[in-house]
Amino acid sequence: YNPRMRQLRAFVGATVCLMATHLTPAQAQSPDVAMAKAASAFLATLDEGQAKLAKLPFDSEERFNWFFVPRARVGLPLKKMTATQRDAARALLEAGLSEKGYSKAEAIRMLEPVLAVSENNPSRRDLDLYYVTVFGDPSASGAWGWRYEGHHLSLHWTIVAGRSLATTPQFMGSNPAEVRDGPKKGTRVLAAEEDLGRALVQALDGAQRERAVLSAKAPDDILTSNTRKAAVQENRGLPWSAMTTGQRGMLLALIEEYASVMPRPLARERVEKVRSAGL
Repeated sequence: YNPRMRQLRAFVGATVCLMATHLTPAQAQSPDVAMAKAASAFLATLDEGQAKLAKLPFDSEERFNWFFVPRARVGLPLKKMTATQRDAARALLEAGLSEKGYSKAEAIRMLEPVLAVSENNPSRRDLDLYYVTVFGDPSASGAWGWRYEGHHLSLHWTIVAGRSLATTPQFMGSNPAEVRDGPKKGTRVLAAEEDLGRALVQALDGAQRERAVLSAKAPDDILTSNTRKAAVQENRGLPWSAMTTGQRGMLLALIEEYASVMPRPLARERVEKVRSAGL
């Protein structure tokens, strides 16, 4: 008996309401409009040297460069921002994410001090080494985009003619998955994703699990890493058609959990694309 199963069932049953969360003022507007305004406001706070770091052409090759490990990046890091500029960067991130998504992003960033202590490497694990990069001129008519990236966070938006065409790559990771000691003991930033995924596997019978579990050993990293085309070439696993009603509900809950990182209109659009493509 898994003591979390009752909570998970309640969570799955509540996912139909997961889009109805409290909205910040930025999130109350169209996310595309809110992002354009917030990006312009952020850029307006920068001096010439900072602007050279933070703003690149829309067709820059850097727009396709993403990764989720701690490393030097192109863009303006929080470390080089004033308090006012940090506020503007935070407003931009709030415009691009749902309240839940923003909370997860900040919780992931706040794990860096935990790693700094456990690894005794504060220079590598720095919660201020998260970068904002804007591509093109934010507007309601042209093509532009932006990126927020650091260790275990890689978030991207592409907006064309005032409409978000892409909100990927969207990477959120958690290290550690669970903090075992210290002031943040018990923290599980991606608990919902982990618990929903595990609950789905545990809900499968023997024959279903043989089809669903492709390897007894977990991969060392994302199967496709940070390649531009994150495509698993084979359609392997357990299809929707072979699941029970309850298992389908768990799968949808997991999909919606990932989508709900984005503002409600974008999250709904992403889930609808999955449904319309044929579950």
